[in-house]
Amino acid sequence: MKKTFLFSLLTLTALSTNANATDIMEAMGAAYGNNPTLQGQRAYVRAIDENVAIAKSGFRPTLALQGSYSDAHTHNDVNPDVFGGYNKSVSAVVSQPIFNGFSTMNSVKAADKSVNSAQNNLYNVEQQILLDASTAYLNVLRDESIVNLQKNNEKLLKKRLDETRERFNVGEVTRTDVSQAEARHSQAQSDRIAAEGNLASSKATYLEVVGREPENLSEPQGLAEMFPHSLEDALEYARQNNYALKAAQSALDAQDYTVAANTGALLPQLNFEAAAIRGKNESRVTKDPETNEFTWGVNMTVPLYNAGESRARIRQSKYQKWQAQEAVLQAERDMVSAVTSNWEYMVSNQAQIESVKDQIKAYEIALDGVQQEEALGNRTILDVLDAYQELLESNVQEVQARRDYYVSGMQLLLSMGKLTAKDLNLNVDLYNVEEHSQDTRNRWLSLSVDD
Repeated sequence: MKKTFLFSLLTLTALSTNANATDIMEAMGAAYGNNPTLQGQRAYVRAIDENVAIAKSGFRPTLALQGSYSDAHTHNDVNPDVFGGYNKSVSAVVSQPIFNGFSTMNSVKAADKSVNSAQNNLYNVEQQILLDASTAYLNVLRDESIVNLQKNNEKLLKKRLDETRERFNVGEVTRTDVSQAEARHSQAQSDRIAAEGNLASSKATYLEVVGREPENLSEPQGLAEMFPHSLEDALEYARQNNYALKAAQSALDAQDYTVAANTGALLPQLNFEAAAIRGKNESRVTKDPETNEFTWGVNMTVPLYNAGESRARIRQSKYQKWQAQEAVLQAERDMVSAVTSNWEYMVSNQAQIESVKDQIKAYEIALDGVQQEEALGNRTILDVLDAYQELLESNVQEVQARRDYYVSGMQLLLSMGKLTAKDLNLNVDLYNVEEHSQDTRNRWLSLSVDD
């Protein structure tokens, strides 16, 4: 058997593409548009946006209608006909905060920072979904290649088995040689079945993450061009753009404003209040029971002591700020660790690909030589079968290393904060995280929600 024939069976099949192949960017775009986890996180951020409107309500007036009715009857033995009368009133009351110790202003700032933190967490979830989608894509591509390799190996070993049986029938080889060929062919069948099981599992994961069946996947083109060229470049970019770190920093800023907002409860509170009242009071002595009244005034409250609640809230928020400071430090360490480790994985996987390619070339030459030597009687059938197995394992290893290289590169992009749909230039309608936030903060009366 010629080396060129074997090479075409074992490698070109694994790397074949289809003219209508699905690109990895298309798979990530599909996940971006319909993944339930990502959609749910967007809804969560929209809910957090409402905290700004809730905080800003402290600047706005409140308006209420109030009504009351009371009826009284008096009866005694001396004067059984005594009539007490009734009272009823309707009033419109408006209250406008004037000063509350800057609590509202700081609460709005805290809510804004909480929104920023939630938005950064959304980008982190987006990156994770895109990483899951790309990993699922690469896993299917890997397992399809391995299945093809195992199928081709099974065909080659079946042909070798048939040749060995024919040679046994003419007395050129022994029963042991036939048994060895049968064992290797059976092993090839088992390996092919296992590879097909792995492929089915990978396809199920792909459907879960991407939302559709994988069809005609192609090798990533140009994906490696997005990877950084040095660890220093990766770290420098990550320090400014890592979304977990940015989320932690925004959460710390929010806690800082929360402390100030809680401290405002110890300062004087000033409110303007006005009321328009229409009432009716009818009794035995009342001649004109209807009354109309308008009142207004400014009320000031100076807090002295409220059972320690305000001070407890201040202490609590200070501890929460302390916790947020530690979370920022931890996020910085996690960022450096993730970027460094993913960089090293990517570099080592890249080097492994080159090493395995050299190994494949060496095994191809070795297989060709072993086959020629076996034909001359200097090698056994087992030597040829071992050479087949070594070449197969090297091809499988090269497929795995290629997959690992791309996955580690994508993980590196995530740890840098560079795996968003915008950074990848995906062909999708980008979700505008700011649009809802800006629209919600100034709503006064609306009950509608965005899809």
